[in-house]
Amino acid sequence: MNYHFRIKKYSLIFGLSFLFFSVFSPFSSFAQETNFQLYSEADIITEIYPEIPGPHEEVKLHLKSYVFNLNNYYIAWYLNGNKVKEGYGERDLSFTTGNSGEVTHVQANIEIDGRVFKKEYRFSPAEVDLLWEAQDAYAPPFYRGKTLPLYQAKVKVVAIPETQVIEPKDSFNLVYYWTRNGKRVLSASGFGKSSYLFETDPLVYNEIISVRMNDRRENSFAENKIGIHVKDFSPKILFYEIDGNGRILVNRALNTFRNVNGDSIHLSFHPLNMSTVKPNFIDLFVDWFINGKEQEPQDFGKQSELAITTDRKAGEVDVGLKLESIDRILQSPAEEHTVLLFSGEKS
Repeated sequence: MNYHFRIKKYSLIFGLSFLFFSVFSPFSSFAQETNFQLYSEADIITEIYPEIPGPHEEVKLHLKSYVFNLNNYYIAWYLNGNKVKEGYGERDLSFTTGNSGEVTHVQANIEIDGRVFKKEYRFSPAEVDLLWEAQDAYAPPFYRGKTLPLYQAKVKVVAIPETQVIEPKDSFNLVYYWTRNGKRVLSASGFGKSSYLFETDPLVYNEIISVRMNDRRENSFAENKIGIHVKDFSPKILFYEIDGNGRILVNRALNTFRNVNGDSIHLSFHPLNMSTVKPNFIDLFVDWFINGKEQEPQDFGKQSELAITTDRKAGEVDVGLKLESIDRILQSPAEEHTVLLFSGEKS
């Protein structure tokens, strides 16, 4: 009797254990009916060159995988819905993008063991222009040229996008990623940050600035880069005459036009390309020279001006000037001189 009872007891426990295992085990019939996919499109990688193509540029696509030997499988390529290439092991496709804003759809179908893996891409070429200016480099009024940055100068680079895909409401919400000399500038990157302000490095001869731009929906991408050859730029001093009414005659620089009618002249200098933003150039050290001897200005409140007279005598006067930045000690100083030919006493 006891033996029979024990057999029934263990049989009951075994039955309950089997029921528990059947309901909660991951190998239950419910789990077995689930359709698990061991592979997906993510196991196929597409290499694209260039990564961000521009308008009318050749694009090359190459399929590769660390899971499948794609040389053994049928691949069909579609360009804007039209089949353009097919066959076993056809892993490469080349095409040319259209105009700025023109969309090109590319699709690759890879047939593997009865399944079709699809890789789809959308190319919408855009362009971005880069313009730069030296923010603190000085130029005299009405100067027709462009100011050039010296070492330690502040330079502003502005990105101007050219694309037809971006919607009007997105035009002010583009995302900009700025890079300087190969390093991403996180503080200057982000929504609407279409400009980048930086100070040139005294140890870098050529500043390389690049930007990558896209709209917030990532429908359109563009990138560009420029080089600013700081080492090729140098400061220059321009001399001008101040007339009797206090006007600076910027239409005629005395660096090249040196004849003076009479025995006196009122000079004013202008430091082209030097970093100076304060009135009367008080952020510069100023040294005037007359015939090689240092000459103090008549009014230190106007150190940029100097009055010269020959006391009714005709002859040449060598005027020299040296300028150095007070704050930017690594910026190259400027030196210039001009020889003025005075006619002497007026007739």
